[in-house]
Amino acid sequence: TEVQPIEPMFINYDEALSQFDIKGLNVLYVQNKLNDLVGLNYEFNMGTRNDPALSLAARYLQYLGTPTRSAEEIAQEMYQLACSFQIYASNIYTNIYISGLAENMPKAMNIVEDLIYNAVPDENILENLKADLLKERADAKLNQGSCFSALQNYIFLGADYVKMTTLTNEQIKSLTSEQLLGKIRDLMSCTHEVSYYGPATADEVTVLITENHKIADNLKPLEKTLLTSAPTPSSKVYLAQYDAKQIYYLQYSNKEEKLDIASDPYIRLYNEYFGGGMNAIVFQEMREARGLAYSAWARLIEPEHANDYYSYFAFIATQNDKMKTAIQAFDEIINDMPESEAAFNIAKEAMMTGIRTQRITGRNILSSYRSTREMGLTEPRSKKIYEVLPSLTLEDVKATQDKWVEGRTYHYGILGDIKDLDTKYLRTLGPVQTLTLEEIFGY
Repeated sequence: TEVQPIEPMFINYDEALSQFDIKGLNVLYVQNKLNDLVGLNYEFNMGTRNDPALSLAARYLQYLGTPTRSAEEIAQEMYQLACSFQIYASNIYTNIYISGLAENMPKAMNIVEDLIYNAVPDENILENLKADLLKERADAKLNQGSCFSALQNYIFLGADYVKMTTLTNEQIKSLTSEQLLGKIRDLMSCTHEVSYYGPATADEVTVLITENHKIADNLKPLEKTLLTSAPTPSSKVYLAQYDAKQIYYLQYSNKEEKLDIASDPYIRLYNEYFGGGMNAIVFQEMREARGLAYSAWARLIEPEHANDYYSYFAFIATQNDKMKTAIQAFDEIINDMPESEAAFNIAKEAMMTGIRTQRITGRNILSSYRSTREMGLTEPRSKKIYEVLPSLTLEDVKATQDKWVEGRTYHYGILGDIKDLDTKYLRTLGPVQTLTLEEIFGY
């Protein structure tokens, strides 16, 4: 039975959300017309990239009470209000998120802000948190996935980034309650953006925030510190020791190519065709046809903000003794891409279907708008992609591979048991640097 394709719906941000100012704070507002639930977020342009202790500070605060409420009483009261809160720090941002029933948001906001400003230190809790964190760090070095993530960060962002964003174990041990609690408290006097998703009208949200969110009279500005990936001007190999019979291998390239929106349809289709999933060329060639990898993928990674760069990233998990063959085979298909009309048609149809069926609704409108804004754009990128996609052919994918991928210079990263690896072969790829786990983790 033939069915009519679902028509795509592209969000119009001017209609889907509104913005207004409250005492110097920008508020992003989307009305929830489905139920009485609210999501309220304060986002600060300050993260672990600026202060690596923020993550521990956020964890610590959520275990504490105030002079008028114990931690248990706060948890019980929030539960009775059908509300909850989280404080968490990422690389770039720190977020304070409060959610729950709309009618109880004023009380929930007051409880959370009372905790932020008036938390009572508990040295036993802090020492336990430090011990937990040190144990988590030690355990991470025993986990192959965690070690590989650390190696990726080291290669993608550089040794200076690792040092800048990681506390040593001694630094963690020396942190005091006042230092940690002061970090979150001080944020409240800085500029931040408020996002609201809930049933209230814009006027009601203005009243809610004005009456229940303590906004400093003279907010301190916070400059956003965006991350950019490290360039790869020449080939290099990074080795990190991990005792296993399987290696994790990556190759990464950054030619410092800036955002090119016009290339979106071509790059997205190349990624879907070449490295997108189980039907893609990489998986079919490396695992199914040649049996050289447990898992494998590759793609051209798009910039995360307007001033970031494109980078190419390829990954293989394979046996130690298959490393050389797997790397050579991967290099072969990356630089001389196999062409399959059947695989191309599957990739193209998958992209068309994905765009047709995508719906950005609810709270997702806010995150979608913010990511679009980071690119300096005013409408979703998928709209332009969908307009161009039907006309693209396998020749366009091949041309994209020729323009963006073929002949790139790579940094290679290998996590595995070095004594089992062909290091003589690795030196043909570029100078080899052996890294310790302390170097890639930063502790």
